[in-house]
Amino acid sequence: MVISSLGDGLDMECHANGKLINNGIVTCQCVHLDRFSICSVQFKKRNSRRLYLISALFSACILMLLAFFASAETRLVTSDVAMHSKPPTQYSGFARLLEDEGILVAEELLDVSEDIQRIAFYHTGDRLHRQISKQVHLMIENKLMGKFMGLGRFEIVDCIECRMTQVSFDQSKMKISQMAQSNQDLRFLSKDVRADAFVLWSASVHEDKFTVNLRLVSAKNNEILWIKEYAKKTTRVQESMEFESIDFEVVVSAWGLKANRDATANGVDDATLDGVTGFGLRRRESTTINKDIEYTLGIEYFKNFSATDQFNVNGINLEGRIYVNIDATKDWVETKAYLGIGQAFFSGAHGLMLKFGLEFPFVTNGFMSIGSVYLVPGEVEWDQNSDFEARSEFGGAGLDLTLGYRF
Repeated sequence: MVISSLGDGLDMECHANGKLINNGIVTCQCVHLDRFSICSVQFKKRNSRRLYLISALFSACILMLLAFFASAETRLVTSDVAMHSKPPTQYSGFARLLEDEGILVAEELLDVSEDIQRIAFYHTGDRLHRQISKQVHLMIENKLMGKFMGLGRFEIVDCIECRMTQVSFDQSKMKISQMAQSNQDLRFLSKDVRADAFVLWSASVHEDKFTVNLRLVSAKNNEILWIKEYAKKTTRVQESMEFESIDFEVVVSAWGLKANRDATANGVDDATLDGVTGFGLRRRESTTINKDIEYTLGIEYFKNFSATDQFNVNGINLEGRIYVNIDATKDWVETKAYLGIGQAFFSGAHGLMLKFGLEFPFVTNGFMSIGSVYLVPGEVEWDQNSDFEARSEFGGAGLDLTLGYRF
């Protein structure tokens, strides 16, 4: 490193060798770092202290930045990489799948005959539990029983024989088998437990995908009455965050937001806008802290499809929403109350948007909601039309009707 032309005729050479050079006028000190050296130069002049402080502050800032990036890099390596490299546990993966409210709903079993009243569960998977532990198998069967009992149309029969494994010796060879080796064995078993049908189930896991297969089989003739497969992916991050369900949903809404535009020409009536249509995408989450509470974060685009000659509303709404289950209506229909708060940007204006109402299930994975919406009125400049005023307010309170589908 060479320092020259320092002013007032002071010229000197300072080598970055870590030594202190002092010629009575200039003091130079170099400090070695990993990839570079920082040198501080002190002049024995009136401004020597100021230059020394600036140099020291600069050196401290460099060291702080290096320490910050080093710690950030270490944090990324130890948390994210390790988190994504480990698969989720089997218990949490199957628990998230079977606790989803979108599986085993009453509408899926409408085609099953009313003569099927008493059902028993029979596991058809690996009886030695080589892939999935016995504890996880018991958890899966218990949750399946709870789901079918919650439908209110089946009587669950506890089949102890269905969970037994036979061990026999044939010519000095050990043989392990299930209780039912054929369809005839299954029919005989149904007579012992007095079951009208069996729910044959199996479970499997591949990486982060958890799958449960179900078949409802008649005990009289082994006819398959109903068949279904449920699957869900669970990552280690979702498990650590304790999110039981993370879904996306698309919605179409009708909002009763209004606008009026006074006529300026004789013989022309005032123009009125009675509502707009919204299209949105939301991310819905529920946690293990309270399964009766859900949260959504979404974005909605809205515009008017009526009175397009007088009004041109185009805007987006960024909204956060909270849902709470209403236990009083659980026996009739699962109802949720919701409250949403968002910020709307529309046609050169913006305002706070509030929504509240009730949400009901509608077909499989579908839902509908009815409530109220309020948008703080904002002044909008409309497209030029000589028959009407150029500006007026848009917003106010109105009805909110929404149809959505969750996936």
